[in-house]
Amino acid sequence: MVSMMEMRETFTAVLYPFLMCAIVGLLSKVKSKEKKTFALIMILAGALELAMALYLLSCDLRGIEIRVFEVSGVGGLGLHFLYTGFRGIFAVLTALAWFVTALFSYEYMKNDTNVIRYDLYNLLTLGATMGIFYAGDLFTLFFFFEIMSFTSFMWVAHRQTREAFYAAGTYLGIAVAGGMSILMGLFIVYDRLGTLAFDAMYGRAVELMMSGADTTWLFVAAGCMFVGFGAKASAFPVHVWLPDSYTEAPAPATALLSAVLSKTGIFGILLITLDMLPMQGSWGAFILIVGVVTMVVGGVRGVMSANFKTTLAYSSMSQIGFILTGVGMQSLYAEYLMVLSGDLIGSGSETAAEFAKTFGMNMATDGTCLHMLNHALIKLVLFMIAGLIFMHVGSYDLNQVRGFGRRKPFLFVTFLLAAAGVGGIPLLNGYVSKTLLHESIAEYGELLAAAGSSLALSATPAMIKAVEALFLFSGGLTIAYMTKLFVVLFVEKNGDKKVQEAYDAKSEYASLMTKAAIGVCALPIPLIGLLPNLVAEPVAAYGLVRFGLSEQLRHQQEYIHFFSLKNLSGALISITVGAAVYFVVVRFMMLRGLSSNQKGYRDIFPSWLNMEKYVYRVVLYTAVPFVLGIISRILDSFVDILVVLLRKTVYSDRPLPHELSEGNRVTHCIGMSIERVRLLYYAVMRKEYTPKNYAHKLAMKKIDIFENFRIIERSLSFGLFMFCVGLGLTMIYLLMVN
Repeated sequence: MVSMMEMRETFTAVLYPFLMCAIVGLLSKVKSKEKKTFALIMILAGALELAMALYLLSCDLRGIEIRVFEVSGVGGLGLHFLYTGFRGIFAVLTALAWFVTALFSYEYMKNDTNVIRYDLYNLLTLGATMGIFYAGDLFTLFFFFEIMSFTSFMWVAHRQTREAFYAAGTYLGIAVAGGMSILMGLFIVYDRLGTLAFDAMYGRAVELMMSGADTTWLFVAAGCMFVGFGAKASAFPVHVWLPDSYTEAPAPATALLSAVLSKTGIFGILLITLDMLPMQGSWGAFILIVGVVTMVVGGVRGVMSANFKTTLAYSSMSQIGFILTGVGMQSLYAEYLMVLSGDLIGSGSETAAEFAKTFGMNMATDGTCLHMLNHALIKLVLFMIAGLIFMHVGSYDLNQVRGFGRRKPFLFVTFLLAAAGVGGIPLLNGYVSKTLLHESIAEYGELLAAAGSSLALSATPAMIKAVEALFLFSGGLTIAYMTKLFVVLFVEKNGDKKVQEAYDAKSEYASLMTKAAIGVCALPIPLIGLLPNLVAEPVAAYGLVRFGLSEQLRHQQEYIHFFSLKNLSGALISITVGAAVYFVVVRFMMLRGLSSNQKGYRDIFPSWLNMEKYVYRVVLYTAVPFVLGIISRILDSFVDILVVLLRKTVYSDRPLPHELSEGNRVTHCIGMSIERVRLLYYAVMRKEYTPKNYAHKLAMKKIDIFENFRIIERSLSFGLFMFCVGLGLTMIYLLMVN
């Protein structure tokens, strides 16, 4: 029996940050604005949120049912909250991320003039993020996703500089466009499936596919929602907000953007992939291609950047590409199983062929889940270290931060763990998840080669081989840019000897609270890597995103030998590629002479390939307004022509019985009446009468009034016309979908 407390706990975890935000707002008005006080409140808020997330996790592990909780009346559809293993893991990760960044913010934000505003929007974003991970339907997900987009926008604009506003404008523009795209997808899904609940969507989508009905509109809806979710995840080509936003936002906010908020986008993509388009290989192939392009583009930009934080930003983009690759492989495996042996799922068969098919899917799902978790932990460490460096250096330029990490053991160890972890070096967490993803690709390629051309599948052996090669190449790019950052921080010396001496003298470069925040996130990196079967597999199995597999086919992970020569060979290839890229691109192409006796790093990525500056802003700020302006003028002219035609035909003026030179009958009669009254008055008073011509004055006043009204009508006419057009199109759409 579930208590009301346990039923409400999911909603409480979402509502609590909003209540804390209200409390912080009230305290900022009635109490002293001591920054330490609010910093401690934020730490307390993060700790309580973490405690609630862990409580829910413990309830689920103990077998206590956590039922769906609903809040009716919101948006007409209500809010629905759901708890599953996958949601529980990322809710705990979210709460942990907010807690450790709150610890880090205690030192980082102590000199900030807008710390209270940052705290308010930080809490709002926390509540919205928890709402996303606990969402039980698409409407609830969309509701909190939009709140999160607008509250996190304030992170990017926090510094209130010209550069910050520029980055925030791009971030908000992409967020608004993405939100509208998601909303359109929701309309289509509700029309085609009749529900937005994830569990119900899955069943109805399967029924629709099995009946042979047209599923084109589901693909259209998925494409619309992919734009919004992919933008938040920073998938190519809607990643353009990423570099400037990450650079301008405060370091604690950047850590949350990379570690958690990007995962909300992946979470949305996972849900539409698994619940709306189950076993659709063509959709999986699309996600796979986007993932490969994202990880390659992010890796190339990361290698070529001469900015510490920008490198980490593109690193986040590249790792999102790895995760999307895992999502695509899940769909491809599901299609393979359905086409080859539709009765296999849930049958409990244990032949060698069936084992191989299911085993590959397990690796794809486990690798996706684990890499999301591993990437979050690693980026929390790296971005907090970046913030720590900025506190002392005041810049992210590689030439400025050069040599800062020398003689700093704690910084050396934690950065090395995180850098090697994201690079997929054996014995660390990134190696485990990347090995699972790589092996899922390799296994699928072998299955396709064995099947030949007998099966109609969405992927080909050549395509999978190309994906595998680019996967390993992108891993090499990761190693190259992380090696670049490591060498800059800990190996090379600053070109200015006095600056280097000042860096070496900084023995107290971080508070105990900051070190604790970084250390807590760094600790699982070697733990997961050293004990993959004891730590990683249970986590992945618990948080498995269901794909309809029976439990007896899930217990295969123990057969993975992570440190076999076959699996180590993939890491070795990536290391070799990384070493080659580092020496050719970084050491040879990026290092150039800053002066006669000093070499420095320079950004070598061609500026003309900047998509934000030369594509998106050109299209959105120049091309689109120009085209719409022309259309508006054409429509305006059409309205004017229509009015003239109507005046010349149906609404032509009738001639007056007695044509007046000016004004109309009313102004003429009133004016003449006034003149006669004046004439009578002057006659009675025996004064000399002087005509004032009131008929003319009233006629002029009438013309003036009518001209003013005409100006107003002209300014409103087009707006009213466009409103009518939009209303008509909406009515047509409603008639079509019904």
